[in-house]
Amino acid sequence: MQQPMSHWRGLLAARLALGLVLLYLLIPLAATLVFGLSGGHGWGDLSALSAVFGDPDFWLTLLTSLGLAAGTTLLVVLLLTPTVYQVRLRLPQGRFLLEALALLPFAVPPIVLGTGLLQEYNGAAASSPLVALLSLGLVPLLSNVFPLLDIPLLLVCAYVIVALPFAYRAIDNSLRAVDVRGLTEAAASLGAGWWQTLLQVILPNIWPGVLTAALLTFSTVMGELTLASLFNTYTFPIYLNMTGQNDPHRAALLAVLSFLLTLFCVLGMVPGSRLQAGAGRAALPGQIEGAGLR
Repeated sequence: MQQPMSHWRGLLAARLALGLVLLYLLIPLAATLVFGLSGGHGWGDLSALSAVFGDPDFWLTLLTSLGLAAGTTLLVVLLLTPTVYQVRLRLPQGRFLLEALALLPFAVPPIVLGTGLLQEYNGAAASSPLVALLSLGLVPLLSNVFPLLDIPLLLVCAYVIVALPFAYRAIDNSLRAVDVRGLTEAAASLGAGWWQTLLQVILPNIWPGVLTAALLTFSTVMGELTLASLFNTYTFPIYLNMTGQNDPHRAALLAVLSFLLTLFCVLGMVPGSRLQAGAGRAALPGQIEGAGLR
């Protein structure tokens, strides 16, 4: 009798704590929504909401930020996942270098990063022999490529650097939780190549970490203001900042919409993360077998 009572008390305490956390998060959001809907005609005035959706700058900046976030997220996942996997498998001594590179964005402010990138790729420094030597010829090459493209690739590269610490930690922690060397050797013994092992054996088992890295990268880009202003790119955070200086009610509604957009992205990734993680654990022998038979 004592054990069921303690179980129900623990369950009640957990639900109470969860309720308090939800109240802590939802009360400021509800207050922001109420303030946004309380325009000049009192509470419930939908003119500010209709003005937000009727503003062409809203859709322009939102689509721009979504495109930058999608491009940055894709680039981060494609660059980091094979790199971290290869370092853990073949170059364990290189982990110190990756750890140091992942900490650098915390030490370098975004305004310094943006100014340096603009100076190197769009200024006279791009033609410097010293810069060409230190960058192995990449800076002169990319400085000629970036102006020919309409999309702000340099801004995407800057966003990749900013999101590097969060994405690296998520992917590296997932790789630490699985036996990378054992799975790779088992797949190789069945005839699977490096890419086949990564895509069919390793990736399903670290899928939650990859999705976490993608979500963190997406959220970071959607809320980044400094780099976008330095690169003279009209994004959603800049639009939100300019709107807040002129119309605080519309700015409050935009803040709520931004939160809901991020929430929908989270809810969309969670089911895929659970299904893929469960499939990776349940079908691990079949995946290794299939990697050798295909």
